[in-house]
Amino acid sequence: MADEKNKSGRLKGLKTEFNKIVWADPTDVSKQTTAVVAVSVVVAVIIIVLDAVINKGVNILVNL
Repeated sequence: MADEKNKSGRLKGLKTEFNKIVWADPTDVSKQTTAVVAVSVVVAVIIIVLDAVINKGVNILVNL
């Protein structure tokens, strides 16, 4: 009997907390997604360029 009251209390608490959630607008989500993708692409390009430069430098040093 005590378990049933405890479970119903947990479910009420869960429902109360769930109602406090503020969901983001779809426009905000799309803007943030675009920003994350753009920054990821920029960082990837920087890493690729640095990798190529470092690789070229190491190859030059090895062939001395």
